[in-house]
Amino acid sequence: MAPKQIQLCFLEIANVGGYMASGQWKRDDDTSLTKDTLKYYQDLAKLADRGKVSAIFFADWFAGFDVYGGSMDEMLRRGHQVAHLDPMLMLPAMAACTDNVSFAVTMSTTYSKPYVLARQFSSLDHITNGRCAWNVVTSHTNSSARAVGYETITPHDERYIMADEFMDVVYKLWESSWAPDSVVLDKETGLAFDASKIKKVEHRGKYHMVSGRNQVHPSPQRTPVLFQAGTSKSGSAFAAKHAEGIFLNSFSAAQAGKVVKDMRAAAAANGRDPQSLKFFPCIMPIIGATKEEAAAKLAKALEYADPVAGLAQFSGYTGVDFSKFPIDEPINLEGESQAMAIQACFKALAVSEEESKESWTPRRLGMRMAMGGLHPCPVGTAADVADVMQQWVEEADVDGFNVGSITNPGSWTDVVDLLVPELQRRGLYWLDYAVPGGTFRENLLGCKTLRDDHYGSTFKWGTEKAQVIDQIEEPSELSEPKEEAAPAAETKVEATVESKPIDSTVAAPAIKV
Repeated sequence: MAPKQIQLCFLEIANVGGYMASGQWKRDDDTSLTKDTLKYYQDLAKLADRGKVSAIFFADWFAGFDVYGGSMDEMLRRGHQVAHLDPMLMLPAMAACTDNVSFAVTMSTTYSKPYVLARQFSSLDHITNGRCAWNVVTSHTNSSARAVGYETITPHDERYIMADEFMDVVYKLWESSWAPDSVVLDKETGLAFDASKIKKVEHRGKYHMVSGRNQVHPSPQRTPVLFQAGTSKSGSAFAAKHAEGIFLNSFSAAQAGKVVKDMRAAAAANGRDPQSLKFFPCIMPIIGATKEEAAAKLAKALEYADPVAGLAQFSGYTGVDFSKFPIDEPINLEGESQAMAIQACFKALAVSEEESKESWTPRRLGMRMAMGGLHPCPVGTAADVADVMQQWVEEADVDGFNVGSITNPGSWTDVVDLLVPELQRRGLYWLDYAVPGGTFRENLLGCKTLRDDHYGSTFKWGTEKAQVIDQIEEPSELSEPKEEAAPAAETKVEATVESKPIDSTVAAPAIKV
C-alpha cells in the first residue's frame, strides 16, 4: 500500500525574530533583520516554490505581549515578535515571483468588518490567481482590545458566536452577491457586467450589518481556503463547521491523533466528509547532512537563544508575569490563578523531553520557549526527521506539517534541500504540485471552490440562503460536537486561562484558543 502523501507549509511571522525561536536574529547567518524589505519575502517565496511547499502561513496579531514585567519592554529590548508588519501587503509581491506556492494570512473576526475583509480577500484571490487562504481567528488579549479602541476583550464563547455570524456575512458576499455568469465583458455589445445577476447583500444581525454588493467580481476560488487553529469546545465546533485546514499545536503524535479523530468525527456530524479537513501540526526541525552537523546546528542555536524573551512570550500566553520568579529557582505557582494550566504545560513539556525530572525554573522554561516551545523539535539527518514525520502520519493521521524555523533562511533551506528529497524518496511527498499553477484549494482538496458539503456552499447563488435578507437576523448558536467527539484541550485545562490567552494564529498548546 502506498504511503499517505503529505504537504508542507512554512510558518512565518512578519517581524523581527521568529515565531518561537527567540534570539536567533543576532546571528551573522540569520536574515530576520531584513523582514522590512520585499526581497526577504520574495526570496522566501522562491525557496518555497522550489521545494514544492504548499503555502507560506503568516501568524499575526494586534498589539503584542505586555504581561512580563507589566509591559512590552523586554520583548522590545530583546527583539522578539516586535516591529510587526502587516503581512497582507507582502503577498502580491510574493505571488508575482512564483507560480505555485500559496499564501495564508491571519485576520481576526473580532475587530475586522465583514465587508472590508471580503473585499480584501477577493482582491488577493484575483492577484494571486487563487493562491490564498484566510486563517480565521478571534482576538484574545486585552492589549489587542485596547489597541483598537475597546476597554477589554469580549468573553471567549461570545467571540465565537460573533465569528459565526461574521462567516455568514462573508459567505454571502463571496458566494451570493454575483451570479456565476454575471461577468460578460463583451467588447462588441459593450456589456461589461449583467446587473440583473449582481445582488446586494442585506444582512442585519446581532453583531454585523451590511447593505451592499461585493465590490469585487468573483475571484478564482470565490471563498479563500479557510484555516483555523482553535481546540477549545467553541473553537472545535467552529472549525468543524467552517475550516478546511486545521493547524495543530501538539507535542506528541498520540495527542495529535486524539484531536484529529475527534475533529473529523465532529465534521462528519455536520454532514462533511471527515477527510476533507486537513491537519497540519507545527514542527521545528534542526536538520543536518550528518548527525554531527545537526548537533552542531543545535549547539549554535542554543548559544543565541534568549530565555527571557521566551519567558515574556510565555507570560503573554498565560497572563502570568514570570518576571517575579527568581530565574534559577524552581517555579512556585502557589496562589496563581493559572497554576493548573501552567502545571499541565510543564507535564506536557516533560513528556516531550522524555520524562526529564529536572525542576522547571524560569530559565529552563524560557530556553524551551526560545527553542520551539511545546512543538516537536527533532534534531538529526533528513532521514531522522522524516522518520518522525512518518510516525505522526501513521499514528495521528495528519495531512502535513507547518514547519517553523529556528533560523532564517537556514532552517527552511535545509527543509527544501535535505528533507524534501528524502520525503520524495519514501513516496511521502509529491514530485510536483497536484495542479501546477492551480489554486490553493485545487492543490489541497482537488476542487477550485468550496466543496458541496461545506457549510459555506449553502450560500451559493440560487440557493435559499443566497436570497436577499431584509429582516433582523439573530446569529445561530454554534453547533457543538457531541461530548464524546469533542477534541479535548491539548492538556485538558481549556477553561483555566480565560483572562489573557494569546490572540495569535497558532496559540500555545496548553491554552484555550
